[in-house]
Amino acid sequence: MMVQNLKNTFVIAQKEFADNLWSPRFILMVIVFTLVVFSDSYNSVINDSNFSFLTGFLNVTQTIAIFLPLLGFALGFDSVIKEKKSASLNIFLTHPVYRDNIITGKISGAMITLLFVVFISVVSSVGTVIIISGMQVGWFELERTLIFAILTYLYMSIFLALGIFISTSVNSEIKSLVYGICTWLVLCVIYSAIVMMIASAATGQSPFDLNNNDEVLDLNEQLTKLSPVYHYAEPVQDQPGLSWGGVSRGKIVKNTLKLFDTRYTLIQWLEEYWENILVLTVTPLILLIMSYIRFLRQDINGE
Repeated sequence: MMVQNLKNTFVIAQKEFADNLWSPRFILMVIVFTLVVFSDSYNSVINDSNFSFLTGFLNVTQTIAIFLPLLGFALGFDSVIKEKKSASLNIFLTHPVYRDNIITGKISGAMITLLFVVFISVVSSVGTVIIISGMQVGWFELERTLIFAILTYLYMSIFLALGIFISTSVNSEIKSLVYGICTWLVLCVIYSAIVMMIASAATGQSPFDLNNNDEVLDLNEQLTKLSPVYHYAEPVQDQPGLSWGGVSRGKIVKNTLKLFDTRYTLIQWLEEYWENILVLTVTPLILLIMSYIRFLRQDINGE
């Protein structure tokens, strides 16, 4: 029985991966994002007279933090609702396939596709830097690039999991898409500006009043920690946020990436940012478990 369940899950995961990979919508988004990453990497090499492999990731990191979550949502927003509307879930269930096989297979297929996306993104960025600059890349750069890719994968997994959860919670692909885009706009694009206004209204202070802004900056910092962008930006770029319109205490752009800073060993980096890494790891797991439980309890025919 267990072997059969694994086979069923593998078949569904394989189908999900293939459907995602050959989806015109997904292919278009991957092409557009790859071109954006290539352009950022190219401009970093051409326009920076003091360019190095490490600083080449500065613009790319912000691009990934803000725009790549859209790909995560694109993979997840219709993963379940699409099958419901096409009645293919009912067809699945007429075979010796259990609900947990279906949701596990779809999640696995989406996660594998996401791994492919991160691989393309990192390779296009690193490849552009190496080819255009002609610089030598050693073990240190490769090691930190691998960690950067893992952090990016964990970060994107949050939005993939959010997309899947939304897909299990609504009864329309349009609603799922709208909720996903709104969530992306709030969490990735304007979150810093929103929390700055909330902190300023709550404390009665202006963050730009250098003589009286301690309370507003403290509250702003605490609210910023609720965003996934914060937990991605901190260990990668040593900044509290990369979305637009925010302010921070003493962490304006440093023109360096803590992850890629040769002054810090990997152990020192882990000791400082293990909490952020834990959040990036646990958050998608919680969301996927919530999606799993919700799907198992749903009346597929009733929605």
